[in-house]
Amino acid sequence: MNSPKSRQNPVLILGGGLAGLSAAYHLKTKTSLLIEKENQVGGTARSYQVKGFTFDYTGHLLHLHFPTTKRLIKKILKNNFFWCKRDTWIFSENTYTKYPYQANTFGLPEITVDDCVVGFFETNYQNPGREKSDSNFKKWCFDTFGPGISKHFMIPYNEKLYRTKTELLNIDWCGPFVPKPRLEDVIKGGLGTENRGFGYNQNFLYPKRGGIQSLSLGLARHLKNIKLQTSVEKIDWGNKKARLSNSQVVPYSKLINTMPLPELLKVMSPLPRQIRMAAEKLKFVSIICINMGVKRPKISQKSWIYFPEKEFPFYRVGFPMNFTPHVVPRGQSSMYIEISLKPGEKYAKKVVLNRTIKGLIKCGILKKSDKISAVQFLPIKYAYVIYNQNRKMALKQIMDFLKRQGILSIGRYGAWKYSFMEEAILDGKKAAAAIIKI
Repeated sequence: MNSPKSRQNPVLILGGGLAGLSAAYHLKTKTSLLIEKENQVGGTARSYQVKGFTFDYTGHLLHLHFPTTKRLIKKILKNNFFWCKRDTWIFSENTYTKYPYQANTFGLPEITVDDCVVGFFETNYQNPGREKSDSNFKKWCFDTFGPGISKHFMIPYNEKLYRTKTELLNIDWCGPFVPKPRLEDVIKGGLGTENRGFGYNQNFLYPKRGGIQSLSLGLARHLKNIKLQTSVEKIDWGNKKARLSNSQVVPYSKLINTMPLPELLKVMSPLPRQIRMAAEKLKFVSIICINMGVKRPKISQKSWIYFPEKEFPFYRVGFPMNFTPHVVPRGQSSMYIEISLKPGEKYAKKVVLNRTIKGLIKCGILKKSDKISAVQFLPIKYAYVIYNQNRKMALKQIMDFLKRQGILSIGRYGAWKYSFMEEAILDGKKAAAAIIKI
């Protein structure tokens, strides 16, 4: 049981991204202190003003499924938002096809369409009683979609994104992120017949003005105790004290972490040996987000495009000016371009930019005559968690240990998972509710 003195200590929240802001917001009357190492809240849900453009850390779009989050977002943003309908494509074999690939192969070379449609049929209907495997992502793809769809898109795209062989990935992350079509969907998609919508993100909300950071700032306006440009240097988890970068020592009652899990564990040393070993098994991939402004209006009507082929350095390109016209100067366009990297991989900005522009010209997004009016490189060290065979057990060991120390680690990076913004907000709300009940 906590002593009266410990109950007076604040709930310490590490990280001012959406999960941390949501936790502080939902703690209500509970005393909390939120610390954020940057000079502004938002984490990767931040925005920048560059030469008249509003740029985010890649595509941060609000896919809302729950009434509670819809009400909260509308309350925070007031009337500063648009509802958008997803218009998403894939570029492969010099052809644009609708997303998802597995249900929209029309337009690709005939041999590819046959490979995908026939392969799906034979895999799922020719021998329905055969044993299927979900031992790894590659085998699951072949057993779910057949060899054609797997070889032409699923395997190359995911290996390009995760920089990892797909036989080393499990399928725990797939859920709503990898739609599974019916046979009739695959056949219709091969014939070019209109198909039903797929995926969790068919519609999304985006702020009219200010970029995605307008949501983070809106949440922060309801909070009283935020310390910016402050990080945690040491957590004395045995005595529930944290030493901050300003030399302040903060006793806490509970701790909510939203920092990347490996970063939290680094400042918690000394750790038990088994927890240190588990931490070494947490793997991830980094990305570079290149934000680009172009002196030409509406260079694309699309929301975003996937690129599975190796000849293109990027795996995805999105167009913020199609979410709201208020993020670009009049008569111009904007893009976010995502390139995957192994952690610590070095790159030369000039070389990457030149390769990127050549790729954008090759697929028809840019013209050789286009003038680039703004370029911004935003690296994201912890971009995607790698769901390998070690993750589940290592994560359970770590989370059980943290829970015993009164630490809740939440959000995309704190909980070490693949998730979207609504889930981060809900994670914060759940963490707050768990603490209030104590």
